[in-house]
Amino acid sequence: MQGLQNILLIYVLRCLGQIVHGSDIINGKKAPENSMQYVVSVQNIDGHICGGFLVTEDFVVTAAHCDVENPTHVVLGSHNIKKGYQINIEKKFKPPSYSNIWWGNDIMLLKNHLSCSLLFL
Repeated sequence: MQGLQNILLIYVLRCLGQIVHGSDIINGKKAPENSMQYVVSVQNIDGHICGGFLVTEDFVVTAAHCDVENPTHVVLGSHNIKKGYQINIEKKFKPPSYSNIWWGNDIMLLKNHLSCSLLFL
């Protein structure tokens, strides 16, 4: 009986994870222009893949599962991701233990090709 309960628990948790993973923002409000310049759009040649944020002038943190889409650059400095500054990604760092979003360690550090200062955005 314990084995059946464990299987059911795993099934329910996986279903809940899928709901959260694909859920929309509800009753959110548009942020004022230039209020969150540390937030970036991680992109490839086709456009936006994932969100991220600057942790220093040289590095962006995002999710490791975003690497599947082969990000090539980040866009920052604008409320509109089509009008911001584009900075190429020089190097990507993921935990060696990362394998998928279900097992944790879903974090990636991106080294920007150029340093950027929020003072100049």
